[in-house]
Amino acid sequence: MEWTATNLIVQALAGFAGAHCAAAALQDHRFGAIGHSLVGLVAGALSGYFLQVQALTVVTGSGSMNQPRIAEVFAIEGLTGAVVGGIAMAAIGMLLEARRTKT
Repeated sequence: MEWTATNLIVQALAGFAGAHCAAAALQDHRFGAIGHSLVGLVAGALSGYFLQVQALTVVTGSGSMNQPRIAEVFAIEGLTGAVVGGIAMAAIGMLLEARRTKT
């Protein structure tokens, strides 16, 4: 599969959604809606830029390449962006919370 701008946009928007879902789940590590949005968009865009081809590499049990269909491409890209956005939001939130309680 080749790199496309459409998949980059899908991952950036999914990162936005993933960051907000993680913020809803991690109430102690929230740092504002604008912060969540920015972290999710940046993390999703970075994952879309760097991990797009690797996320779409699907291999069968025998080691041969399997071309994903278009619906599978959007599902894989969306889930990758959401997971990376959620992880980035959780990491930034934990860092900010540790810094806040340290002083």
